Amino acid sequence: MALTYASAIVWNAEIADEALWAKLRRHFSNPALVELGFFIALTLGQQRWIKTLGIGHGEVLADTTAGLAPTRTATTGS
Repeated sequence: MALTYASAIVWNAEIADEALWAKLRRHFSNPALVELGFFIALTLGQQRWIKTLGIGHGEVLADTTAGLAPTRTATTGS
């Protein structure tokens, strides 16, 4: 359900009909829906801005461990 909500925010607001809202409200409180929607919108906005600047993955702060992406050793154990 949360992924459908994210899809409505990011790609197609028309899918956010009354049926979707009813399903969402069965699983989330209104404050939780606001927080989730805000986080999705903020993340999308950040990614769009980074793309607009032409910054590729690992091009900024490459010499640090900053970021959310797992390191190769963390995912592979090597």
